[in-house]
Amino acid sequence: MSQSDSVRVATSPSVERPADPLADDEPTVDVPEVLSLMSDEYARELLGVLIEESLSARELVDRLDMSRATVYRRLDRLESAGVLETSMCIDPDGHHRKCFHVVVERMQLAFDSEGLTLEVGE
Repeated sequence: MSQSDSVRVATSPSVERPADPLADDEPTVDVPEVLSLMSDEYARELLGVLIEESLSARELVDRLDMSRATVYRRLDRLESAGVLETSMCIDPDGHHRKCFHVVVERMQLAFDSEGLTLEVGE
């Protein structure tokens, strides 16, 4: 697929969005970046862990066989692509840390005569 090819993003009709007046009705997923990240084994491994629970970057480095730089780069890309969000967590020792959690429950890639569609369910 060339960069000039179009990719449509659709949200599931069953998705209920919060009544936030500042929330945008359009999905905020960066489709080309998501497609690139899904081809990256480190990003997929991070998502696999973060689907189960929210963790800090330090906890991810301790848990996974990845360098600290790799973890931070992939987390930044996943967050920029709209797949992750952060919140503040407090460690048992009292330190405040940024925790990452997955905000997209489902992504379905479909090919049809009109092109490529990425359906996002939150």
